[in-house]
Amino acid sequence: MNENDYQYVRIGEGEKQNVVQYGDVLFTLSSETPEEVGIGTVYLGHDEVYLNSFCFGIHIVNEKQAYPPYLSYYVSSTPFRKFIYPFAQGSTRFNLCKADFERASITLPSLDNQKRIYSVLNSITMKISIEKAMLEQYVTQKQHLLRQMFI
Repeated sequence: MNENDYQYVRIGEGEKQNVVQYGDVLFTLSSETPEEVGIGTVYLGHDEVYLNSFCFGIHIVNEKQAYPPYLSYYVSSTPFRKFIYPFAQGSTRFNLCKADFERASITLPSLDNQKRIYSVLNSITMKISIEKAMLEQYVTQKQHLLRQMFI
């Protein structure tokens, strides 16, 4: 989750809001398709942000079992999406059955393996980002050269 992807809210006096903390796993509760219910992200920032009513969060208490940067990849993975899919209920609007989801359990690799997997995935993500930036520069250069040819 990019720290620029959130908006400001006004909190009234006496109003209670749930604060999102580093490593919290956040899920959407509702969608128009069952495939998009439970889209997850992990908050890896340090600003004080609040959870809105359209999603719910899970706070990882035991940091020796889960590595938040790894979870940021895991909750977007195909196996995890297949795990979430059965919890989507509805016909025109699909909702995540939070109670069923909270009772479910997932198996994670050891903390060391999570860190290794994250390292590899992060390296690949950075490589893809660099390649995309280079592609954009090549496209811009090509457009410039084509304009120069037909002046």
